Amino acid sequence: MASKKKPSRVPPGYGIHEAAGDFPEPTGLLLPRGVLDQLEFEQVELDRLLREEIARKRAEADAAHKARVEEEWRSRAPTPPPAPVARNLTPYQAAQALTIPDEPPPAPPDTVAVFDWEAARARFEALKKHPSAVEREIITRDLQHFAKAMARGPWRSVARVIGWRNDLKQLASEMPNFAAVVDAIQRAMALAELSDRPATPQPILLLGAPGVGKTHFTQRLAEVLRTTVHRQPFDNPQSNSALRGSERHWSNSAVGALWELIMLGERANPVVLLDELDKGAQGGNHYRPVDALLSLLEPITSSKVKDVSVDFEFNASHVVYVATANDANRISEPVRSRFLEFFIEAPDIDGRLVLANSIFLATLERMVPREEVRVTFARPTDVQICRLAWMTPREIRMASERALGAAAYEGRRHFEDRDFDALARRAPDALISRRPKDGGGDDLSVFLVRS
Repeated sequence: MASKKKPSRVPPGYGIHEAAGDFPEPTGLLLPRGVLDQLEFEQVELDRLLREEIARKRAEADAAHKARVEEEWRSRAPTPPPAPVARNLTPYQAAQALTIPDEPPPAPPDTVAVFDWEAARARFEALKKHPSAVEREIITRDLQHFAKAMARGPWRSVARVIGWRNDLKQLASEMPNFAAVVDAIQRAMALAELSDRPATPQPILLLGAPGVGKTHFTQRLAEVLRTTVHRQPFDNPQSNSALRGSERHWSNSAVGALWELIMLGERANPVVLLDELDKGAQGGNHYRPVDALLSLLEPITSSKVKDVSVDFEFNASHVVYVATANDANRISEPVRSRFLEFFIEAPDIDGRLVLANSIFLATLERMVPREEVRVTFARPTDVQICRLAWMTPREIRMASERALGAAAYEGRRHFEDRDFDALARRAPDALISRRPKDGGGDDLSVFLVRS
């Protein structure tokens, strides 16, 4: 029965369905509750299939673009000289036998230069000149690093993201409590697109209580940017050396994470998660690790970052920094002023459901990388997603892994409620412990009904 005016009272067991079609004005259909539930389920399934189709086409477009880029690069790049055959050589002798190309290869599309080729070549040759015996171990390491970094020239990839508008829109719908952050990233991406330059959003500081999804958001942002993500914790006093290397004269001197990510990696714009930044306010001997970020967070000075262990400058200006903290007042003002700050509220019930589904799908993709196997798994039921929704993002990931493992162990491609039982029992206690001490916020009651 169709009606242009909603009935004032809906009979028990019935509901109103907003009909779509060529109607002159909004029209509601009075339908049995079972039919309404089926229509809602079908709509959810259609939305899921549409998202999967968009993701598939996006992956195909990215793969085709990458193949074209690599083919063009191979056609223009010179053939590298054959590597020397090392027989019965010490590591130092093998490193001394390493060679580098006379000239850098042509720049592939969608890349930027991250170091000065001539300066690197001069440093490589200088490293080969008769070091003392105590230096041989570190010289061996440096020669290996430079040979690897220079093998493909100074170029590192900055992916041209196809369909970033849809990707960010999807991210905002998955994590609505991060909508303001997504908006800031959209503006940076649009400006980069306008100027035909790589997108480098301003450093972002995410404030809020644990469990609101800060780490998961950072991982999803790296996926949108088609790059890698590195987590750098600041709950220890060695955060500076971890990013920029330790002193060269130390016996255990090691290169920093930025050198590993950029010089020895493939991308110029990794996402670096500065986790628990407020805990790096004070290190040993009155040293503050966060102050070492001052030069890294400025576009001009970050273009000439020196790794202390290798004693060589490179370009880290394309790195995307996302910091997390619980108490911004513990971060020094000079460092804090370099970030765009966002206070992230805990998601509401709708946001929790969307986030739980998003993390489950991400976990499924990570744990079951083969698509032909992954698509055989049934979607968790609404009740199972509800159980996940009351957990923290980390607990959702753990529960999803346990459920996938249980299904795989029993040869199933669907999930039973008992697959989620172990962690579901913890949800009420965990929620109570996270309630504000001042009594603010909404009261939550969780009921687990067992047959």
